[in-house]
Amino acid sequence: MGTLGVLGLELVQMDTPPTTAYLQIYTEERCKANCLFCAQAKDSRAGLTHIARGMYIPADLDAVVSRLKMAYEKGYLRRACIQTALYDKWWEDTVYLIKSIREKSDIPVSLSVFPLGDERYEELCRLGVNEIVIPLDACTPGLFDKIKGKSAGGPYAWERHLDGIKRAARFFESVGTHLIIGLGETDEDAVKIIDELHGYNVNTALFSYTYVPGAQLVLETNKEESIRHYRTVQMARYLILEGIVAYLDMRFTDGALCDFGAQRDVILRLIEDGTAFQTSGCPECNRPMANETFSMMYNFPRKLNDKEIASVKKELGLG
Repeated sequence: MGTLGVLGLELVQMDTPPTTAYLQIYTEERCKANCLFCAQAKDSRAGLTHIARGMYIPADLDAVVSRLKMAYEKGYLRRACIQTALYDKWWEDTVYLIKSIREKSDIPVSLSVFPLGDERYEELCRLGVNEIVIPLDACTPGLFDKIKGKSAGGPYAWERHLDGIKRAARFFESVGTHLIIGLGETDEDAVKIIDELHGYNVNTALFSYTYVPGAQLVLETNKEESIRHYRTVQMARYLILEGIVAYLDMRFTDGALCDFGAQRDVILRLIEDGTAFQTSGCPECNRPMANETFSMMYNFPRKLNDKEIASVKKELGLG
């Protein structure tokens, strides 16, 4: 909806417009995968116009592509992000969409997709995709299997996803993955896989678990612990990606992070800066309100204000 608002195809009131165009090809087929958290999953009862909290309203492709060109040239949008689903004609439709964008505009294009063969990675590079994202979603092999693998009735496997991510790094200038924080992992589970992927030069973007009405996964969450856990992983991720500390420098007690491996004044300075708590992902992605509500802001789509910085300190036990 935010993308359509920026493109002028819907009237949307926004305090923070998206800087990336979020696109998904509309089909009345459900995805053949069965990720339990996803509205698009084959056994989901959720509406097909949702992914997490985000609404994907069908719109005319030609109008979207034409306005995407104008929005990029005027600086309103800086990237297009295409989200795929697994259905019979997904590859043909995705290639058609990428070509349609490329015929009109030089806007950088990211593609979020499951693992592919090397020949398709090569074709995507030729088509002009400069960033590929292969979502792991879960932080451990066991959770992956339970949430989106064989135990969930899905086609995916942890080892194949990791292999697909590593192979993609040979073809694309930038490779990323997504982790959904709040599926039952510990601080240590999340930090360990972020550190491992960083070793392959893979950027990890963080999402919070968000229940979608009609989706198969319903988890009870403690609000206070949920935000502590999320903020802790955000800070640890930032420390790792900035090369300040590594997983082995940190200390954990029963899976809970008790020492970031950096001096307190360093942590406080980074909180004051606030970048660690802004949306993570592809360049120029701010993803406003994808997982958030106004009462619970996990990923800030802009710089934090003083009140929000004070809140983050408190959530990390440093306020």
